[in-house]
Amino acid sequence: MIEMHLLSPSKETDNKLRWATFIEEDQTEFKLYIPKWRVPQPWPARILVSIREAESTAPPQARRPSIDPRSPIRARVCRYADVVHSVRFAPSGDPKEWEIGEPYIPYSLLPYREVTSLDIEVQWDMATSGKF
Repeated sequence: MIEMHLLSPSKETDNKLRWATFIEEDQTEFKLYIPKWRVPQPWPARILVSIREAESTAPPQARRPSIDPRSPIRARVCRYADVVHSVRFAPSGDPKEWEIGEPYIPYSLLPYREVTSLDIEVQWDMATSGKF
C-alpha cells in the first residue's frame, strides 16, 4: 500500500481532487486524481493505494456513478504511453464513469516493467477527513 496525501485545496480542479506522494526510488511524484463525486465528505486528507497486476483480462464489473463514495475504489487501468519516469495508464470503460483520472505510475511501483494492465484500489483514511 502506498500512502498518499491530499494536496492543498487550491490545487484542486473544478471536478477532481489530487493526492500525491514522492517516490524516492524514481525521484518523481506520483499523483492520483479522483473525481469529486467519488470522494466521501468530508474529504480525507490521506488515502491508501494498492497497485497490482490485473487479475484477469476480463474488464471489472461496471459500476454506476451513484455508488456510495465511502466505498473503496477498484479500477482497472491499461497501459497508454511510456514517459521518462513513469507509465501513463487509462481507466477502462466510459470516461464519464471513471472513478480515477489517468494516472502516471512511476516504474518502481509497477509489478514488473512491461505490465499492460493494473488493478488499482483506493481506500479512504476517514480518520484524516477535513485535515488538510
